[in-house]
Amino acid sequence: MSEPLYVVAAVIRGSDGRILLAQRPNNKHQGGKWEFPGGKLEAGETPLQALGRELQEELGITPRQARPLIKVRYAYPERSVLLDVWEVTAFQGVPHGCEGQPVAWFSAAQLPSLEFPAANAPIVTAALLPDHYLITPEPSNFPHFLSRLENCLQAGVRLVQFRAKSLNASVYLGLAQEVIELTHAYQCKVMVNSPPLAIAGADGVHLTSRQLQQASAQILESRLPGQWLSAACHNVEELARAAKLGVDFALLAPVLPTRTHPGMPALGWRAFQDSVDAVNFPVYALGGLNAADLATARQYGGQGIAAIRGLWGEV
Repeated sequence: MSEPLYVVAAVIRGSDGRILLAQRPNNKHQGGKWEFPGGKLEAGETPLQALGRELQEELGITPRQARPLIKVRYAYPERSVLLDVWEVTAFQGVPHGCEGQPVAWFSAAQLPSLEFPAANAPIVTAALLPDHYLITPEPSNFPHFLSRLENCLQAGVRLVQFRAKSLNASVYLGLAQEVIELTHAYQCKVMVNSPPLAIAGADGVHLTSRQLQQASAQILESRLPGQWLSAACHNVEELARAAKLGVDFALLAPVLPTRTHPGMPALGWRAFQDSVDAVNFPVYALGGLNAADLATARQYGGQGIAAIRGLWGEV
């Protein structure tokens, strides 16, 4: 099998958070669809050099601040591609369609309604996901729990996993609705972990590693249309299982030793990177991490870091 076509692409964010997209010409492959700007890696170029050249040629801008976001491998009937996607948060110049192609700024909320080439689906998810993912500790004192959650939201957390395995169904649902209302007030997304049934208003459903192995129809059907599906994974085999189920993103743990699971061997960053490279969806690093580990997680291919204590504080 021939080597895939190596393509660099950019998720370009403006100062207002909107994302710049270009529309493919009708006479080209995947014509008429929106895409993240970029192009082929030329011989002798590094990905970052190729990205700078392509953005200058296509949009008339020079990236000033960029970091790796996600790599996606995809096989179209006519060709295979490897998309090396970077997030550009600062650039010089005024972007415009240098080759006559339409370009436009879109809010993140608009992306799911646009038509992209199939290979771009994981990029859209990665563009929508933040780099910090808070997993809540088991709640006991509900007013204190909600107060601490609001403190985290005020500090900038924009993705929360509501985890409350000790509660019965009715109590779980009642507290979940309060969590959803609170998080949405801060424009934060919330995933529900092990819900007793589908919860309207939640932004997604998270599968535990045990649920991932069972993968029953009831579990998969528990999410409502438009909700994300994520899963907890501990090795490359579980990530492969999550890929078959069509998850939107996953957690991989433990990357570093943890106090909660002292006997479980840590993956380490190199094994984390090798595992992430084997799948085509965003993966958060989890286990023994805090906000200071974000740059390292990104360096090794992670979407960002997920944590309980590292983002919530001492439980």
